[in-house]
Amino acid sequence: MKPEEELKNINKLIRQFESVYRSSSDPYQLDRVSKELKRLKKYREKLESFHVIDSEELAEPQLQDELDDFPYLGDLVEQDNRSDDDAELDLFGKELLRFLLYLNFFEKEFLTFLSEKRLKLDFKHSIERDSFYHRFGSISHRLKDFKEDAARIDSFEGTHEKEMRQRSFKKKRNLFLDGDRFFRSLVKFSEDLIEDLQEDGLKCLNGNEVMEFDKLEGNKYLEGVKVEDALVKLGDFCREVV
Repeated sequence: MKPEEELKNINKLIRQFESVYRSSSDPYQLDRVSKELKRLKKYREKLESFHVIDSEELAEPQLQDELDDFPYLGDLVEQDNRSDDDAELDLFGKELLRFLLYLNFFEKEFLTFLSEKRLKLDFKHSIERDSFYHRFGSISHRLKDFKEDAARIDSFEGTHEKEMRQRSFKKKRNLFLDGDRFFRSLVKFSEDLIEDLQEDGLKCLNGNEVMEFDKLEGNKYLEGVKVEDALVKLGDFCREVV
């Protein structure tokens, strides 16, 4: 078998195991799959180091780009400098890394929008707007906690390792659940304000105001965008995440 053919087979196996790892809720299966993925990736590295691989022979046709329906994520993945072989991918998995891209973009481009300075609201919606800061902080804390646990798993053995994997899996699941609730709440929040602006504008008080940022804040996605349009963009982004 040519090295290119063997490498294609290994890549196929890796994708299959990664799919199982993303979808499984069984900590023992996750443990086995994680070890098998490490073995396969180590063998792939060895194979690539011993042979000159023709990259054209590795190319596989795709019926549809998996990110076609996720324009925000497509741009974020393209801008991201991590490769599929990075240690972070082994540690967290593709699904979580992509969720992190969403979180980072939201923090950089939308979190500052959810402030009294940028989004002027009535009393009730001001309280809801401010609550998103605290909820995002809670998600960030969960993420930090999960990362610390995930990074320590390999230092345990036997029963302790399985317990750590179970604990890590639960934290990962709770992180996704919190994130899902957070972004769904933002979808409802933005839709409510957009509907208000299309009627009497009693909830959102500055819908026609144009967003401006100073030089210290750098180039911003919402620069020059009306508040009402920024709410539309916020809703579109959050719908894509969920």
